[in-house]
Amino acid sequence: SSTNNSTGQSRAMIAAAARRRDNSHNEYYYEEAEMERRIRKRKARLVVAVEEAFTHIKRLHDNEVASSPKHPREVMDPREAAQAIFAPMARAMQKYLRTTRQQAFHSMESILTHLQFCITHNMTPKAFLERYLTPGPTMQYQQQSGRGRQWTLISEEPITSGLRQGLVFSLRRLDFSLVVTVTPLPFLRLGEEFIDPKSHKFVMRLQSETSV
Repeated sequence: SSTNNSTGQSRAMIAAAARRRDNSHNEYYYEEAEMERRIRKRKARLVVAVEEAFTHIKRLHDNEVASSPKHPREVMDPREAAQAIFAPMARAMQKYLRTTRQQAFHSMESILTHLQFCITHNMTPKAFLERYLTPGPTMQYQQQSGRGRQWTLISEEPITSGLRQGLVFSLRRLDFSLVVTVTPLPFLRLGEEFIDPKSHKFVMRLQSETSV
């Protein structure tokens, strides 16, 4: 009789543990699904906000200035243009960075500087967003408190030898390591075009129905 009771208790304990494991699995699944849904939602709002903000910026060409010297629109430099379109996208950017836990890597000033760079070089909204929608390695982010300055180079070949295809070496720190594989670049046809820095002038294209 005692043996039967012990066996029944053991089976009950095993069944209870299995139920708890299944419940934990379900909770984890739904938490992950909810987090993915929130990230997709925040990402969609950010993409739309950035694309709408970029539509209000137009590069002012010299021929436009010559044809209409009394242009009613305010002429802005890249920094002023970035500040003008940053406000409509700032809230969506902050929510997305908090949801993806990237807020510690991107300050508002660094985002504004990156936006200014993209505007100056006439880059697309997709190029501006790539840094935030595709989180990269730690080296991509801004350096803080002097971190990332001391590395240890580990290589099977002398460090004075030239780079060649297939060479592998490692850069290590206490918290992580970066393994580098050397590959040749594809053939690129490069051309040169001079752009006068004074030509970086922009105007806002405002519409009555917009909130900018």
